Amino acid sequence: MSAATEYCDREIADYQAMLNEYPNEAFALNRIINGWKRAKKQIQARIEQDAKENQ
Repeated sequence: MSAATEYCDREIADYQAMLNEYPNEAFALNRIINGWKRAKKQIQARIEQDAKENQ
């Protein structure tokens, strides 16, 4: 796992924790969480692509 995906995991966990503290902001926090998940997916795809190219 790369440092970038680990960072995404930490951010996702932080925003999920915020959901418990600020349930009235669920809509905005869920959008942010989905954005971090999307970023992580793109990073993982790029890592896999680079691994295939370097074989």
